[in-house]
Amino acid sequence: MNRRNNSLRQLVAVAALTSLVACSESSSSKSGSDFGNATPTTPTPPPTNTFNQQALLANIVDNIITPTYQQFETQATNQHQAISQYCGLEKSFNVGDERTPVTNSLSSAQDQWLTTINQWQLAEVMQIGPLTVNSSTLRNNIYSWPVVSYCGVDQDVMFYRVGNINSTPYDITNRTATRRGLDAVEYLLYNNSFDHSCSTPKPILETWPDLSEQEKRVARCSFATEVADDIANSAKSLNQQWATYATTLKTAGEAGNDFADVHDGVNAVSDALFYLDKMVKDSKIGAPLGLFSNSCGGVGSVCVADVESPLSAQSISHLIQNLTAFKQIFTGQGTDSANTIGFDDYLIDVDDKATSDAIIASTQQAIDDLTAYQQNLAAQLNDDAAVVETSHGKVKAVSDKLKTDFINSLALKLPATSAGDND
Repeated sequence: MNRRNNSLRQLVAVAALTSLVACSESSSSKSGSDFGNATPTTPTPPPTNTFNQQALLANIVDNIITPTYQQFETQATNQHQAISQYCGLEKSFNVGDERTPVTNSLSSAQDQWLTTINQWQLAEVMQIGPLTVNSSTLRNNIYSWPVVSYCGVDQDVMFYRVGNINSTPYDITNRTATRRGLDAVEYLLYNNSFDHSCSTPKPILETWPDLSEQEKRVARCSFATEVADDIANSAKSLNQQWATYATTLKTAGEAGNDFADVHDGVNAVSDALFYLDKMVKDSKIGAPLGLFSNSCGGVGSVCVADVESPLSAQSISHLIQNLTAFKQIFTGQGTDSANTIGFDDYLIDVDDKATSDAIIASTQQAIDDLTAYQQNLAAQLNDDAAVVETSHGKVKAVSDKLKTDFINSLALKLPATSAGDND
């Protein structure tokens, strides 16, 4: 396995969040920066053609991104309801009662979390506008991975239980991103240990060992309900902000628009596609595989601890969702089957059907490869990491084309996180 020492590189996308939680214990950041083998040439001016770039933007906005965000809000609301129902049973449970109704309700809450997180994994590849402003604050509040802090969540379980922090009423909206969001909910619903995750003493957790197991269950589910409500509110805020931004994007280039040229609007969507490179290829596969610095010893060390969603073992489904969203945007295939104008059509219009065909084929090959897994990513890394390295290579085949032929043929600019990398 080829190991390259990229340990000094960090994900720009999570740099601000990392500094925000630098003092939080049990935080981990999985990052990487593996890029394509060829260096893109300096983009030329937009090609002269008759391609309707505004129609491309309208289709991607109206038939792909907007429905994805709206569906996420629906699922986030359902998640809050499912966790509330479960926690209601947990609170009314008496030791000695039959726990089957409670455990069944917990399973339902877990199932709804899976539905919600998988919907979010589509939106992860659609980080445009509201999800990118203010150092991606809204995105990180919904889902802070790869920066996580189980110790921080444990502390907030108790802060929420007592109702205040240093005599100030508890307010989740004032808490750091790693103590809220979908990754926090996973920990609260799937963690079977009743011990906290802090390796050093925390004053708020001094009385945690004194609580009964049932009291700990109630404390965790109560906070999970609060976190789920916060996520639902963030989802609503996302859609409200997106409604305004969507109009701006669809009218890019018109007088008074934030985008001086329609091509700038197209470039904003193009930037989102590079989630496949930085996060899917580098952080979600490359870091656990040991291709980059990780929390298990760095380059060359396989690290299952850095796998996404380790407690629910859903990392493979997340990857498939990410690739699916990428393919949706690239091909323009959304809710309107009669309108599928996408980047593939744009490439064909500038006489580069070969790049269009190659990206579509490679993306599907990567999806098929991951779909064929017979076990979760952590187990596969332990059993035979070479299989995961093959998956990494298939995703890399897509990102290499994205950073070279795609960018050059459409005269687009690489996002700042990708410019200058040659891997």
